[in-house]
Amino acid sequence: MACTLPLAFLVLHGFISLSAEDSCDNYFQPGGNFSIPLKYTDLSSKEITWKHNGSVIFKRKNGKFKPGKTEDILEDGSLQLNGLVSANEGTYKAEVFNIDGKSIKDQSFSLCMKEKVSKPSVKFTCSDKDVTFTCILTNTEGVTFKWSKNRQPLNGEKKTTLIIGLKQLKELDTFTCSVVNEVSTETSDIIKPTCKAVSKSIDRRLLFGFDFLTMVCILAGGGGLVLLLIIITLVCCCLSRRKSQMHFEEERELRLAPLTKTQHPYHSEGQTKHPSHPEGQKQRQRPPGGAPPGSTGPRPTARASNQAEPQPRAQAQGRPPQTPLDDDEEHPPPLPQPRKKGPHPPRH
Repeated sequence: MACTLPLAFLVLHGFISLSAEDSCDNYFQPGGNFSIPLKYTDLSSKEITWKHNGSVIFKRKNGKFKPGKTEDILEDGSLQLNGLVSANEGTYKAEVFNIDGKSIKDQSFSLCMKEKVSKPSVKFTCSDKDVTFTCILTNTEGVTFKWSKNRQPLNGEKKTTLIIGLKQLKELDTFTCSVVNEVSTETSDIIKPTCKAVSKSIDRRLLFGFDFLTMVCILAGGGGLVLLLIIITLVCCCLSRRKSQMHFEEERELRLAPLTKTQHPYHSEGQTKHPSHPEGQKQRQRPPGGAPPGSTGPRPTARASNQAEPQPRAQAQGRPPQTPLDDDEEHPPPLPQPRKKGPHPPRH
């Protein structure tokens, strides 16, 4: 029985403290400044009083301040507090009176002190299916957690941990954790998953809607095939052109073959028709009525000389060569010479 009463007192005290903390209207951090808002207009001719936990800390009546001073209050009646410490916690009450001393406004405020949150840090662990981020903070009492992905807040994520599936992650995704309480906000450094499990999933970049490496292999293979087809086409074109040239040369040779065969007998016959006359060979008989002794013999005519010469122009144009002339036609009979007159006999 003796132990029951102290235990009940501790539970009641804790409940009262928790209720008082939950009912705080305003919070401040140690060493800071805070203004308890009243927002009442036309206070120039009215009396105003501020109390802290029932004790008067400020009073203005008929333009006089006792206690307090001019800097402790704003134009709308808000109370200005500077250099706050834990002793400033509690209940504050503002009262406004008219000229007759009648209360026209009565309002209470609760003020609680809160420590500034420290900067959090983030660590992550990887598995085969997802990545778990954990926000680490020394004091989590009265703190709200917020997560951001690529500097964009993730709504609904207010726990100390964040789980993201590997399929939802991309290579450039970054994450941050923010902690917030009533007096301050702190954000962790930017973190990017770098474990092997995440890297395998993150490195799967897409190209045209398919896996990047797969598409690179397909494009490389297609490019190689196109290059091979181009080389084969060029080789076929070169072979075809060479074959066409060879066919043209063969056809040309076939066309020139008859002309070549016709020209060779002509030269051989011409060579036999104009042999050199060695010594001791029988000379041709001079036709009757020929030139007298001492004559150099008949001269070939211009017609005979022209016919004896080959005609390259006619051969170049594909005409058959002219038939070589016989000896009689090649060497026509000598021209008649005038008869020489002897001395006339003397007339008797």
